[in-house]
Amino acid sequence: MQNMIILLLFLLAAYVQYRSLLKKREVRQVVVSISFMAVGVCLVLLREFHVKIPSPVSGINLLFHPVDLFMTRLLG
Repeated sequence: MQNMIILLLFLLAAYVQYRSLLKKREVRQVVVSISFMAVGVCLVLLREFHVKIPSPVSGINLLFHPVDLFMTRLLG
């Protein structure tokens, strides 16, 4: 039941926001906004279903660890 309420609130917010954007024919903003809204809905629902979502910091560490090693060898 709680998941349905969350989805309805997201849909209501999307309707209010996109109605004015579509009247102005701002399609790019609608597409980008829908993309972010979809990611947000997915994250909220995954959290509601108790799926463990990794921290973004671990992904950043994974990306920058080789750079850190290179800079340490270069400067140290």
